[in-house]
Amino acid sequence: MSNENIYKDTLQQIIQSSDVIRLAAICGRFGTITEKVQRDGITLLLSEQDTEKLVGEAIHSWQTRRKFSQKIGEGQYAMAVYDKIIRMTIPLNEFQILLVTLDNTLETPKLIDDIKQILQESSDIQLEWD
Repeated sequence: MSNENIYKDTLQQIIQSSDVIRLAAICGRFGTITEKVQRDGITLLLSEQDTEKLVGEAIHSWQTRRKFSQKIGEGQYAMAVYDKIIRMTIPLNEFQILLVTLDNTLETPKLIDDIKQILQESSDIQLEWD
């Protein structure tokens, strides 16, 4: 399997876990999307460039949270709720995060548990908090 498709199966599982998931992506240290799966028939609301800018900010926030992890524990996920979507980030390791965008519905708490379960069972992602 080539490096560029290493996470494709896991991202596909995440997309298939709920009809409200629009996008699942692995993002690198500076917000660059290295792998993504988008639900068929969905038009993304932001360009990839705008998404990478937002992800860059999210990564900076995760770096800040890590500074306090000895006092408050490791961060599990963060969500930003907008009128049209929910953007969720999950730290995978020091250099990567998982970005998941969802339609803004009330299924979110169960969905987070489902995504965490997929990540824990994945053989191609090594989690810091596992």
